[in-house]
Amino acid sequence: MQLIAGGNIALASEVVEISIKTNIPNQVEVDCTAYLLAQTTQKVRGDQDMIFYGQTQTQNQSVVLTQSDSNDPYLTKFKINIALLDPQIQKVTLCATINEPNNFSRISPIHIELLSGTQTIANALIQTQSKTEKALILAEVYKHNEKWKFRFIDQGFNGGLKPLAENFGVVIDETTTNTSPTPTPTPTKSNINLSKIKLDKNNSTINLSKKGSAFGKISVNLNWNKSAPKSESFFQKLTRSQSIDLDLGAMVQLKDGNIDLVQPLGNRFGDFDRAPYMKLDADDRTGASLNGENLHINGTHWDRIERIVIYTYIYEGAAQWAATDGVVTIRIPDQPEIEVRLTEGNQLNTCAIIELRNINGAIQANREVRYFEGQKSLDQFYGFGFRWTKGSKD
Repeated sequence: MQLIAGGNIALASEVVEISIKTNIPNQVEVDCTAYLLAQTTQKVRGDQDMIFYGQTQTQNQSVVLTQSDSNDPYLTKFKINIALLDPQIQKVTLCATINEPNNFSRISPIHIELLSGTQTIANALIQTQSKTEKALILAEVYKHNEKWKFRFIDQGFNGGLKPLAENFGVVIDETTTNTSPTPTPTPTKSNINLSKIKLDKNNSTINLSKKGSAFGKISVNLNWNKSAPKSESFFQKLTRSQSIDLDLGAMVQLKDGNIDLVQPLGNRFGDFDRAPYMKLDADDRTGASLNGENLHINGTHWDRIERIVIYTYIYEGAAQWAATDGVVTIRIPDQPEIEVRLTEGNQLNTCAIIELRNINGAIQANREVRYFEGQKSLDQFYGFGFRWTKGSKD
């Protein structure tokens, strides 16, 4: 079924997925958000009801956001389980915002698809050519007469993420935004940080101080191109493989002088609760997973860590980093999200991406993006002193 603005359809299943697709030029970013709105106020009840790049799911996974890091095509999915939504919630509103100074006329038309399992239930299209707004209300899943429905909206909204969030009752803390919040019926202020920090050549270092007794769980995500070009000549230039296998790794030096290594090669996945206080999730061999690869650092033990060098290496596949479109994202509770993109490179197969240093208890994040012929050369440059033998992944 093709929906026009205002059109709705009843949901026959408890679990649905809304897919949002478009194409985005370089230097343009789009972020999708969801707001769980209470029946009585049509506002969020607090931080837990806002889903965005810094908080990708509700506690019980009633709403889950997965967002690709590739712009060609750009793909975001919301999975909504209406049976798990709190009884007070009557509506889940899906929105999109674009980075300054752009507006939505800069991107291709937005395709929205409603799915139940693998079956497409409805489609909708947002024509963006004349969209001058920086935010869009795309669609909503809502309850009407005790039945849940999906409605296509296609409504422009002036302003970016902050005013959009405030419109739905998120009251941004003044210490985070340096602006006065808009009064709303929400009784408490939000500590959500909507900012995103990009470390590049011109902005290569950021210092983060604790907000409380510890940093909490520090999550490092590596994602890369989900669909490498399928040109025969392209793959002849690579390694005769039609897959790109990037691996995430980390070298850590503790305050007591001990060193350790976490990476898929050699099955060194680490330990979160004991030294080295970091653990790597399962290895993504193809980049097909929207979640990529993830390293979790136990920030409650940050006082025991001296420094961490986070790196990636090409286990098999592309010998050219431009083909990977790699990006590393670091998320720390109550801190701005940190992003480092692998926008440059050469024929060397290992890249040191970012260094985290313990500076008087704070985290100093330094963009590195240095390339080496293997982890041993990277180790020698940073002076950890590991003993290296040839390894493989089984």
